[in-house]
Amino acid sequence: MRKYLFFTVVCLVTGLVVIPFGAFAAAKIKLSQITPKIVRQSDIKIISIKGSGFQKGAGLDLGEGITVLSANIADKKIKAQITADLDAPIGKRDVVITNPDGGKGQKKRGLLVKKCTENCEDFGPFEGNPIPIHDKNSSQYRTDCTNAACHRNKLKETSLDSSIMTFHVLKVLDPQFSRFFGKTNDKKCLYCHKNTDLLEYSAGSLRKNVDVSICYNCHTKGSLGNEFYK
Repeated sequence: MRKYLFFTVVCLVTGLVVIPFGAFAAAKIKLSQITPKIVRQSDIKIISIKGSGFQKGAGLDLGEGITVLSANIADKKIKAQITADLDAPIGKRDVVITNPDGGKGQKKRGLLVKKCTENCEDFGPFEGNPIPIHDKNSSQYRTDCTNAACHRNKLKETSLDSSIMTFHVLKVLDPQFSRFFGKTNDKKCLYCHKNTDLLEYSAGSLRKNVDVSICYNCHTKGSLGNEFYK
């Protein structure tokens, strides 16, 4: 009894605080839902992971052949911009999240990689006359602006802050954000790039001109632009 009394007195005098060993344990991570669950070879997508225990700066591992370009991480949700290699192994794979404190969680066989069906070749830059494919009145007009030979690299853009995806990426890939700009890729592009300046200033200004009044829709308080000011 005297021994315990002495220990208590020493603690009070020295200010020693006894902390349970479990207080320093890494936070527990839980993964409950992954959307979409299917990714194809050569895909560029945004996937959403719901769960709990996620920390800022957490690492996301989707296995061989899939690269995470950027990720917005909140306590209960991760939104990640990813790209799958053309030769990414087909089949189900684990989704693993590792927090900065060492905590780790995974969803066994949580993501399925399927065979490529679109943009399945590594095309070089577009060759040919760019005018008819941008002319709505032409039989050669194309709606797939982000195909492999044209503007696909826009979907791989990243910002200086990897937790904030670029406007091009969100406008084309994010289902919640892109619905405001049109159903097809050409409509999403034309929402901002209304003019195609090909004749006077050459292809270097392809859909480059943007009416600054359009910017108001995203750069006002309470607008869609909240996505970019976090």
